[in-house]
Amino acid sequence: MLSPNTPLVSVDDHVIEPPNTWVDRAPAKFKDRVPKVVETDGGREAWSYEGTLVPVSRSVVKLLDGVVVPEEGAVRFDEMRPGCYDPKARLTDMDLDGVWAEVGFPNYARFAGHRFFPKNDPELSLHCLESYNDFILDEWCAAAPDRYIPLAIVPWWDIDQAIKETERVVAKGAKSIAFSENPTVLGLPSIHTDHWDPFLDLVNHHGLPMSLHFGSSSKVHTSSDDAPVSVAYTLAGVGSMTAAADWLLSGLFDRYPNIRLALSEGGAGWAPFILERADKFYRDRPEVVTKVKTKPSEAFKEHIYLCLVTDAFALLHLDEIGDANVMFEADFPHSDSEYPNSRTVFDEATKHLSAESTELVAHLNARRLYNFHS
Repeated sequence: MLSPNTPLVSVDDHVIEPPNTWVDRAPAKFKDRVPKVVETDGGREAWSYEGTLVPVSRSVVKLLDGVVVPEEGAVRFDEMRPGCYDPKARLTDMDLDGVWAEVGFPNYARFAGHRFFPKNDPELSLHCLESYNDFILDEWCAAAPDRYIPLAIVPWWDIDQAIKETERVVAKGAKSIAFSENPTVLGLPSIHTDHWDPFLDLVNHHGLPMSLHFGSSSKVHTSSDDAPVSVAYTLAGVGSMTAAADWLLSGLFDRYPNIRLALSEGGAGWAPFILERADKFYRDRPEVVTKVKTKPSEAFKEHIYLCLVTDAFALLHLDEIGDANVMFEADFPHSDSEYPNSRTVFDEATKHLSAESTELVAHLNARRLYNFHS
């Protein structure tokens, strides 16, 4: 149960990029080509970039009191709570929600920055990605460095540029890099190849945690094309389960002892089953042991952190998962968020836990992983 003085640190919230994010940072040659907000038919707003319009759905933002738009309808910025896109207003919403600090993932830029995979012009793509990072590091997080934990994106389509951008953002204070839960869906090599080794060498050197968000492969799991979106949201943990199995059975944790992963918005209740299965194959398959030196359930304790908005089952079975491997997330301003009741809901869900376990899940695990000490 939460002590009144215990801060909540959320490891997964989202920044709704304000309309001027890219336009204000564009040189003359890109001024008309970077993402910008435009009006659409019916007086709605959408992002326009590379010939594509992307409306902001009402299901992924918190709206001002009294604003009503059609279900799944596009939302205007003047209908959103300012805390969606303004870093100072966000602090007010965090205070209302009982959250002290947060890690902010992109929204329009997509959870691993893959909005900017090159279509026509790699130079434009790289500029847009770097502009997002400059906005996050120099503007958003700079507004309250004691409460915002900087997460950056990198150009995964070019491993040399990914290394260069990682070095740049680490020098500017980034605490984590967003990675894909399954890069093969993005047309990139899997983690079972040596393609990622130069990047992983760098991440391991810096001890820089990687944050793998639900949907960061640009794919969500569902049963069929005509299944309601609620099916995909119910299966949100499948991507994290896949990523956990991939990494635990890759041998990468043996090669890179300083790598840590946060599996964001994937829940945690599935962990005992996945660990039991991975341990079984580690025990029964000689070819697994030749590649993986550390028993998966032991590697999990050292390298993987699970994140939950609401997962009562996981909190009831924390002994089997490990209280040092679970972190809180508020998911503001997305539809999964319990805003403005995140602290109340978390308090109720942890009332059976010891004070020590509650402190770990509420903030201490996040502080350790992200090297955040405010």
